[in-house]
Amino acid sequence: MDSTRAQSGFLFILTVLAVAGVLHVTGSVFVPLVIAVLLSFVFSPIISFFSKRGVPRILSTLLVLLIFLAFSFLVGLVLYSSVQSLVREFPAYQQRISAVLQDLIIYFDLPEDILDEIQINRRIGQLLVSVSGNFMSFVSGLILVIVFLFFVLREQPFLHRKLTHALQDQATRKITIMLAHINSQIGRYIGVKLLVSFLTATIVFTTFSIIGVDFPFIWGVLTFLFNFIPSIGSIAITVLSGSFAVVQFLPEWNPIIAAVLSMALTQVIIGNVLDPHLLGERLNLSPVVILLSLLVWGWIWGVIGMFLAVPITAAIKITLENVPGVRAIGILMGTGTYRRRKGDPFPEDDEAPDDETPIET
Repeated sequence: MDSTRAQSGFLFILTVLAVAGVLHVTGSVFVPLVIAVLLSFVFSPIISFFSKRGVPRILSTLLVLLIFLAFSFLVGLVLYSSVQSLVREFPAYQQRISAVLQDLIIYFDLPEDILDEIQINRRIGQLLVSVSGNFMSFVSGLILVIVFLFFVLREQPFLHRKLTHALQDQATRKITIMLAHINSQIGRYIGVKLLVSFLTATIVFTTFSIIGVDFPFIWGVLTFLFNFIPSIGSIAITVLSGSFAVVQFLPEWNPIIAAVLSMALTQVIIGNVLDPHLLGERLNLSPVVILLSLLVWGWIWGVIGMFLAVPITAAIKITLENVPGVRAIGILMGTGTYRRRKGDPFPEDDEAPDDETPIET
């Protein structure tokens, strides 16, 4: 019996590693598909809203996708123009970066050849050129996401019917409830994150424009994106924007302090007040699991994987909680509390707790 369990455990680990390897290699295909599936959780209620009011589903789907495509292309075009301006201005920033680094070397008594070893100016320049030259890749990726999203949205109304005909037993109800929970929780998470990230980016864009920080639109877009990476994202964007402010304004400290404070206060207030108030404990993910998911999905798909880590992990957790053989793993991925909601699938439905109750270990 023990040897069978050990073999099953090793087989599970090998399967997970194999799947991770395949996802790592085929990221160019699976990343747009995953983004399309996640966006479908947000767009599906909008399409259903119009469909219930007599608008044909195909027409409402095409309208929503057209608006999304136009908005994304406009943002990408403005961002591309801003990055091109940054590339043109980079020689001046290169001199300022060198001056700031030289002052730090003198202040901390570091080796004088450290600049030649790290070659930070060259690395930043290569990064900017790479980003500015990837606009067509962004457009092609966006079109691929739109194509996947169209077929996912078109398929959703028929999913329950196909499950009913395919299974025709009690499993149909459990799978339907599981999919409903995934749709509800992930849809709410992504919707709230989009709203909160857009609000944060708008505040950063406005305050940076008032302070006089160069390229405020770029910082607004970066703030929007990094806000999807829990905890680490807000720290990273604060450090990046603060470093840029130092390079731009030094030796004037007032605009530097203003830029850092505006970014930090925005992240703290929205991240610790508004975001938790809107989301609550909806995903019920352990902070350790979130950190590990950032590392794992960051390794599989890079920075994009870190943006997608939390909703993907939440979907995996909800799925595991509804599969009898691996339900314990799903519970362990949570925070240790469970709030009973109407319709929640539970192994002993009559004995499920009505209030938030710690899970005994």
